[in-house]
Amino acid sequence: MAGVIRNPSRLEQRAVIQFLTAEGCRPVDIHRRMQAVYGDKSVSHTTVKNWTTMFQEGRELTKDLPRPGQAHIVASEDAIAKIDAAIRVDRRRSLRSLAEEFAVLLGTVQMVVSKKLKYRKVCSQWVPRLLTSHHKEERMGWSLNHLLRYEEEGDSFLLRIVAGDESWCHHFEPSSKTASMQWTHPGSPKPKKLKSQISAGKVMLTAFFDHEGLLLADFKEPCVNITAIHYNDTLDKLHTAIKNKRPGMLSRGVILLHDNARPHVAKIVQKALAYKRWEVLPHPSYSPDMSPCDFHLFGPLKKFLKGQRFDSDADVMASVTKWFKEQPKSFFSDGIRRLPKCVGCVSECVWRLFLTNSVACLLHNNCFI
Repeated sequence: MAGVIRNPSRLEQRAVIQFLTAEGCRPVDIHRRMQAVYGDKSVSHTTVKNWTTMFQEGRELTKDLPRPGQAHIVASEDAIAKIDAAIRVDRRRSLRSLAEEFAVLLGTVQMVVSKKLKYRKVCSQWVPRLLTSHHKEERMGWSLNHLLRYEEEGDSFLLRIVAGDESWCHHFEPSSKTASMQWTHPGSPKPKKLKSQISAGKVMLTAFFDHEGLLLADFKEPCVNITAIHYNDTLDKLHTAIKNKRPGMLSRGVILLHDNARPHVAKIVQKALAYKRWEVLPHPSYSPDMSPCDFHLFGPLKKFLKGQRFDSDADVMASVTKWFKEQPKSFFSDGIRRLPKCVGCVSECVWRLFLTNSVACLLHNNCFI
């Protein structure tokens, strides 16, 4: 009785198919005879039929024919440089278009782009506004001025800063998916989260703080717009709060850090600040990364409020006030002391933007290098 060949190679089986095809055997008979010898290691009937057809059409080789786009051919230094140049011209190029342009396999292009060139395709980030050249020059100039002043005056400069800004506090703001994560077993049902919308009910908060703590948390009354007159009244409340909570600070001089929103730069507000003899620290347009309220205060506050549902404005104000009281003095001090580092990062990033745009103009390219 004939034995069974346990580990036949592909080339061996193709040679058998070629021989039996030359004898005039049908594909079904060839497959039956190969199964008797090779067992479950035999190729399928479809494979036998395909190779039989190729041998009948005149093919002689049993080896695989060379195909364009194999990794050892494409992944040369010249090919990698060409793919890199094509991506730099258009950063939105798809892998399929690159494969068609260079006549290579899609998987090979993916390997070159991700592993050889270390590219990652990411989505654009939504920003409030794209900065113009004037905005960049303004941010760069004021950032360097602030850093130089901090270098000269040291901590005495930071201890005089009072940061303030406005923000909405909603009656309900859904928690993020990350905050809703929970531990489950392999057999546990998949947790679901209802897609909720931010409630229409909200309260406008105006907060001011310095290195020692909160100075003022002023809530806008219903049906009252944030105008220059309203903001001027808020500054009067801030003046009283500084006088009561920080004895001697008014005589040392207050440095007010707020953004350049319309109510903040109105003439009536400028006159009131001049009368109070408060210095206003210049704040470039569209620069939330240079305001301690934006990069330090409001983020943790909104995180605390997310997922909570309030029935009225009074409940929102009570919860916000309680959160402020629970924060240690170090929390507010850290926010003020982070300012030089954030301003330094801003100046460095803006400088990189200038360099990038300069090189991009030379290369007729509008994307980052």
